[in-house]
Amino acid sequence: MGLLTRKEPDTEPWWPTAVRGRKRDGRILGTDGSVWLYAKVPLSPVPDARSPEEALVAGEQIRIVLEEIAATTHVRVARRAMAKSSYRNVHLLLVNVPTAFVPPVGSQLAAHLSSTFTDTDVLRRLLLVGVRLHDRVGGSGGLRDTIDSIAETLAAGTIPLEDFDEDFATISAIMARVGLHSITNQDFALANAWWNEGQAPDTPMLVHDDHLHVFSSTASMQAAARLVRRDGDENCESWELAKHHTLCFACVRDFEIGYPDAASRKAQWASSLVESGAVCVSIRGKLEPASVTRSELRRGKKKFTDDVNERYQQNKMARGEQEELLAQMDELERYYSTGGPATLMECSTVVVSSGVQGRNGYDMSEFAPDSSLVLSTMVSRQNSALAETWLASPVRANPYLHDLPTITLAASGLAGLSTVGDRDGALLGFTETDRQPAYISATAAAEGDELPLLLVAGATGSGKSLTMLYLADQFARERNSLGEKRACIIVDPKSGSQHDDVVLAAGGIVRSLDELTAADGVFDPLRFTSNNESGVELAASMLMSINPWGHNVGDYEAPVHRAIAYGVEHGADCIGVALTIARDDGIASPAMVDAVLDHAGSSAMFRACVGMIAGGEKLRMSGGITLIKVGDSHLDIPEPGALHEANLNQRTALALVRMMVFGSAYALQGREGVLMLDESWIFMSAGRSSMERLGRLARSQGVLPMLFTQRVTDATDAGLAGYISRGLILPIQDATEAAAACELFRLEPTPERMSRITAKATLGSSANEVGTAPNWNSLRALRDPVTGQVLRGAVGIYVDLAGRAVPVEVRLPDEFLKLSSTNPEDIRRRLAARAAEREAR
Repeated sequence: MGLLTRKEPDTEPWWPTAVRGRKRDGRILGTDGSVWLYAKVPLSPVPDARSPEEALVAGEQIRIVLEEIAATTHVRVARRAMAKSSYRNVHLLLVNVPTAFVPPVGSQLAAHLSSTFTDTDVLRRLLLVGVRLHDRVGGSGGLRDTIDSIAETLAAGTIPLEDFDEDFATISAIMARVGLHSITNQDFALANAWWNEGQAPDTPMLVHDDHLHVFSSTASMQAAARLVRRDGDENCESWELAKHHTLCFACVRDFEIGYPDAASRKAQWASSLVESGAVCVSIRGKLEPASVTRSELRRGKKKFTDDVNERYQQNKMARGEQEELLAQMDELERYYSTGGPATLMECSTVVVSSGVQGRNGYDMSEFAPDSSLVLSTMVSRQNSALAETWLASPVRANPYLHDLPTITLAASGLAGLSTVGDRDGALLGFTETDRQPAYISATAAAEGDELPLLLVAGATGSGKSLTMLYLADQFARERNSLGEKRACIIVDPKSGSQHDDVVLAAGGIVRSLDELTAADGVFDPLRFTSNNESGVELAASMLMSINPWGHNVGDYEAPVHRAIAYGVEHGADCIGVALTIARDDGIASPAMVDAVLDHAGSSAMFRACVGMIAGGEKLRMSGGITLIKVGDSHLDIPEPGALHEANLNQRTALALVRMMVFGSAYALQGREGVLMLDESWIFMSAGRSSMERLGRLARSQGVLPMLFTQRVTDATDAGLAGYISRGLILPIQDATEAAAACELFRLEPTPERMSRITAKATLGSSANEVGTAPNWNSLRALRDPVTGQVLRGAVGIYVDLAGRAVPVEVRLPDEFLKLSSTNPEDIRRRLAARAAEREAR
């Protein structure tokens, strides 16, 4: 490209980058003889951080590493003119390029996810901090090494690599201590050819005045050349060429950030650039120690004050502007008087966007308007601007240089990436801001010894059930550590469930409650628990919650427990038989036992929980999905808030749901299975003791319980936050429930957060209004008001095991939506198609 001057035109290669080579220890050799060390900065959410304070923490490693590197510059006289020749040259390179979605290496779902999301792009983001190393003649050796070093430099024109050993050890130790990572081969490839998505850096290009065309094949460049010959350069925006993209290089002409709080959104100027589509941000400068900056401020204060006052006296400045500038100077001096940060002096910031920008000359105001930056297109300098972004590059193309405190870089959001979830597992979706895959692992909580419960909160129609079914479909495709197909049980206590199609299509089993209640004591705790002690405890607790004795219940708490235990000791495997043995042996009163047996004789639901025949059927689950649904049965569940007034039938229905949950959990023991409870408020209403028991069981047996509910207040009112480690907040229209969801996951219910959670899907108040445009601030799934096409899936705030809380778009494949949608029209279509199939037979 002719960007670097070559000393020996006949022998020196025409370098496509500024990198001559890379050593195993990480040192990068520049074509100008320089030696650099780059390290990778860990990324974490910034705009999507749980709080402004956590957003600031994301950039702390940038601040600390720059401060420590600046401290390696030893200044004898604190004057910039005398000290700057010894300043460290540093380079911060942020790369943010789209790439095809690839599942994690080793994922059991890799083939399935790859085929499902073939056309899905994610963002590949990388932030590097590079330091140009200082050489020491002779390295750390003696006189002979010094002589050899000088001789090699004179003969070869380059400094021996050994001369950089001492400084390399110093800088690499700083980077490791701060927590920066060594760059991998993949990281290096991306940074060294980011304009070609990490492929070969020697890329065909076509340079125009205000943008640059990059071609990933010679064929596409030849096609472009033919178009130029035919139409000229003016119509290049309309080119539709394969393996081709356009980049526009701009520079930061001015930082109009002011002095905001470092944790404020205004300070996150780099985040704004990325959100607007920046694919690269390159920042270069020299690190000045704080002591020199402080000295320069004191020395220049009088001149600055005199200049401001003179401009005011000459009517070139308003009184208010004069006072503001003087106040800023005083504030800056006070800041540095107690130490202050290092300064990136003569800082050049180059911003690269995709596509053609700023066609009105140099103006780039339409790009990243919220960034508080003034950007200018680098007209007639596009190729040299590219060269400035290169690793180890000596090229400088930006005439606008600034002095930036390190806190301005740390707070900018350079280290931001909205990522959330586990390393692998079922794919929930992609983060809304940065398009990063978000996974839920069936085993991560157990392996990390975390609280085992996961709660999904969402109103009716929020996408809660669809999310449940989609995750179940994926879990059932995995195998546990024993090589068995992972078992996933869905307990659905709602009447009129429409989940059968998805479950059957996934090769699962559907078991109806009316079928199960015909079996004797299939949900009897003495049958499904793993040991007698647990079975007796749970059986007694269940009977007390149902209370077939009425007002005398207080008299039976201890006797019931004793009677069941006695019966089990004498060979009983179900509650009915245990109580009968205890009664016949005079251990239990007839009144107590007969009340239980009478209710078992009149209630099929109670009979499902209380076995009467020895050796009855036990609850067993196979691998894959098992759906336990209500079917034709009717569960008389009391209304929320009226549980204390529940009658006997309602208490029995609630107890049955609890036993369905516990029975299913025990059926999964030792199998790393997943238990999904729809409408889990019914279960949570049983209170703390039930949650504690489920939590203990899940943790000891490696089961993942997932609770899906619209009644979050039942969890918060019962103080159950201590048993839930992660979850998802989907759209919730009720403000009280939305606030409860935030409370449960320790999120501040800010007006912005509450507005998103409770907002409607459209901007109009009714479907007949003109203003029914999609409301992109809402978490609800959005559809085109004319075609009905899904524009964006439902969004949920995913709170993971690491405590991150990031909005994730739940991406449901079209084929899955056809089978699972609970929309009445979609259900009608499925039923019609099923009827047509039957007629065709």
